[in-house]
Amino acid sequence: MDFALRVAESTAFSLHALIGLTEPCHGALEFTLQVKGSLPRFFWPLAGLLLGVASYANFSGSEEAVLCAQAYVAAFHTGAMFWHWRLQHHPASVLAPLLFVGLAAAVFWLRLGSFLLAFLGTAASAGIGAALGSLLVRPPREDQPLLQ
Repeated sequence: MDFALRVAESTAFSLHALIGLTEPCHGALEFTLQVKGSLPRFFWPLAGLLLGVASYANFSGSEEAVLCAQAYVAAFHTGAMFWHWRLQHHPASVLAPLLFVGLAAAVFWLRLGSFLLAFLGTAASAGIGAALGSLLVRPPREDQPLLQ
């Protein structure tokens, strides 16, 4: 069962890795979401690289590599939820990243065989994601119009 969840994760992460790695060249994410300057310039390529590594590690023969990939998934997507909240996007915008946090928690649970350990691992990863989000995400300026 966890294999199917990891396939779903890695398919999305491979696509997002390519988008993140090439973001400095095309600016599509920042333009589409109207979030220019909300994150440091290095963020998207680094996030894309790490999503690619997580996508690859998801199919590693190493239990530790798969669990580390899931920890990154939970932290990254909790940070994404924080990013949407901090930038005052529509409340429903946190649902997509929340889905991936849930998938990571499910893989944790299936791999570890313990709901408590899965919950604690997901919570610790989410805490790291929220902390990094609070450090990296710049809130929008008050004088900036919602639509331009």
